[in-house]
Amino acid sequence: MSDLVARIEALQAVLRRPTPAPLAGQETIPVATISHHHYEGDGGPCQADLFGTACGEHRDAHHHT
Repeated sequence: MSDLVARIEALQAVLRRPTPAPLAGQETIPVATISHHHYEGDGGPCQADLFGTACGEHRDAHHHT
């Protein structure tokens, strides 16, 4: 069990590190561009898979294009 705790603590230490500066020539993009999607569902919460997480928003929260 102590091995698991040590691994979790090591991972937490890595996650606490500051985000490194962008590399030369690297550009950032808005997250909205990545997550924009059409509603996927049967009238209930959206079931679209966004990088392993279901959207869960109501149908009316989506853009209709």
